[in-house]
Amino acid sequence: MIICLFECGIPFKLLFHVAYPSIPRPISVFESNHHPYGWTANEYEYTDYELRQNCLLRLPHVRVSVAQVGGILWRLCKQELTNEIPNGPSPDVLYFADVSPNSSHTYLYDMLSEHEIKILCGRYYVDTDRRAQTTTMVWWPNPQLWDSSGLDTGCWTLSCEQMFQCRLEKICAGSVYLLTTKKWKSDLKYYKNQSKKIFGRIDTECRQL
Repeated sequence: MIICLFECGIPFKLLFHVAYPSIPRPISVFESNHHPYGWTANEYEYTDYELRQNCLLRLPHVRVSVAQVGGILWRLCKQELTNEIPNGPSPDVLYFADVSPNSSHTYLYDMLSEHEIKILCGRYYVDTDRRAQTTTMVWWPNPQLWDSSGLDTGCWTLSCEQMFQCRLEKICAGSVYLLTTKKWKSDLKYYKNQSKKIFGRIDTECRQL
């Protein structure tokens, strides 16, 4: 079942039952991705980004979290996980569990931190020509943007793969670079409009049954 869900990019959770609360999350230190005004990324920087991503994926809780989250994060890391698909929570789940107020304190599951998500999506901070101001740019949209787009249908579809491969090919060819969150939101808006039409037709047909 886990392999089937993983291969389709369908979100799921690998739970660990405990009779006591999780342990406070350790403080992680990551390399800064801050760059001066005028800096631009290219296909070689993308290779460096992939190396940072792979280093992060060596952490057990990151591997489990990405495998079960689905969406864009799952696709970005799928290649590295295919030969070792997690079949249960990581050994460190007590340290890296979801501890938000509405989460269960009896059934724990591995969860990424915001900083880990930023690294996996390839986020950079670039100075602007205005003092003390920076622009946030990324290679790929964050999960929130992805989830609000029409591409998020509960599994990884052909449209998702076509979009992913098209951008990846252009990055490798050096013809596209980093995008701002605003630009990503605009680019994904097309898919949202198309999905609304499809879901509308499905809803109409289901009501007529």
